[in-house]
Amino acid sequence: MKRVVTFIKSDLFILTIGKIIQMLLLFLAVRLFTNYLSDVEIGNLILILAVTMFFGLALVNPVGSYLNRELNQWYLNGLVLSKFVIFSGYILTVSVIAFGAPYLLALFGVGTSINTLSFSIVVSLFVFFNTWNQTIIPSLNLLFHRKAFVVFTILTVSLYLLLASVFVLLIEPTAYWWLMGQVSGLALGFISAFIYMFFGPLKNQNNLEIGFELKELGKVIRFAMPLSIATLFLWILGNAYKLIIEGQIDAEALAYIGLALILSTSLAGSIESLLMQVFHSSFYKGLASSNSIEDRTIVFQRFVDGTLPIMAGSLFVLICSAGFILTLLVDSRFSVVYQFLMFGLLIEFFRVTANIVSHVAHSEYKTAQNIKPYFYGALVATIGIFIAVQSSQWEYGVIASLLIAWFSTLAIMVRSAKRLIPFVLPIKAMLRVIVYLSPVGLLSVLFSSHSDSLIFSSSFIVLVGVYSSVILYRQYARGIE
Repeated sequence: MKRVVTFIKSDLFILTIGKIIQMLLLFLAVRLFTNYLSDVEIGNLILILAVTMFFGLALVNPVGSYLNRELNQWYLNGLVLSKFVIFSGYILTVSVIAFGAPYLLALFGVGTSINTLSFSIVVSLFVFFNTWNQTIIPSLNLLFHRKAFVVFTILTVSLYLLLASVFVLLIEPTAYWWLMGQVSGLALGFISAFIYMFFGPLKNQNNLEIGFELKELGKVIRFAMPLSIATLFLWILGNAYKLIIEGQIDAEALAYIGLALILSTSLAGSIESLLMQVFHSSFYKGLASSNSIEDRTIVFQRFVDGTLPIMAGSLFVLICSAGFILTLLVDSRFSVVYQFLMFGLLIEFFRVTANIVSHVAHSEYKTAQNIKPYFYGALVATIGIFIAVQSSQWEYGVIASLLIAWFSTLAIMVRSAKRLIPFVLPIKAMLRVIVYLSPVGLLSVLFSSHSDSLIFSSSFIVLVGVYSSVILYRQYARGIE
């Protein structure tokens, strides 16, 4: 009983409950837009999000990663508000640049089924408000305001879901109006969280020295520029197929394989996000107080030991449950893509593992180390996908290309990271968790013929979820002992 009470009071419980609610709302969103939107509009939605993701990964995330790395130190020095003011100017500049991207794509025949001006408006607004939403709210978590972080995260998703549904039902069922509803929810969530932060955690941050010293600006550039190049290749690796398929075939073709791969990213991303929420704060705090490479090695080893076994076990369960998950999440016309979802989740394992390992370069301020793995992965993926779309079985060629590309990226990333910090991948712990979860695989095979039943699929997911949660919590407890 004492352990149960301790768990309920723990950060893991608070973050897990928040993440579960967020996941349910996001999956409800998938169910809704696959009902509301036509296949072409779903393809357009996937394309627009791919473009916004380019700016997020290549131009925003590198600077955001520097912000995460320094946030706790800035907070101790009373500089957080000043840094946010400077950051706002940068984000505004990126959003203006994003406005022109759809016009450039139109020259290459990409996005022609969408009004270019509408495409530009929604991309620019999404980049601006999504960036601020995903800066302010996670900062609350990094500053250990767990409950506020969970509340504002759920508020944002609830508003986005409500407003997106209202817009497509009352105005027009298009990708543009769905995303305008999402932008509105992101904006309201960001404003609410910033008001709370301004009068709460930042109320004593009175130092408003706006400006960069050349030394600090140089430090940001050295940290962010290589990371920007690396994440550009990361974007190509994960999103080039969307532009190639839409440009070479059409938006309707993109809808099916794109939806399966986006679902796999959403499912894996939800778990990855929860793990980062739990472990990132301690990881970055540990780095801030470390004085030697030996200290940072210990900090990173704890990080990788805590995250990878849980991630491996979670994705194993999701792969086994793919058919049941599709029944719950999407309109019945998309149930045929369950094989793509399974392979997509395997791709996600390689992606998430590579992302976790890439934190080594962040800890050592040597982010240029991440360029090579993502470059070769992007090269393999792009060449493979261009070849694949020329054949009648192009879907399987795309999947095979992405699998090979992500595995290559991970292998090179691990080799590169070990040159900086002598860590060990917790392979035995990962296999142990999968063995404990193997009954899920057996049950999924035995009851696969019932996966098209909404009631049975719901019951199956609940049963599997409870069992898996017990196993994964035991692994978490083992990792923090």
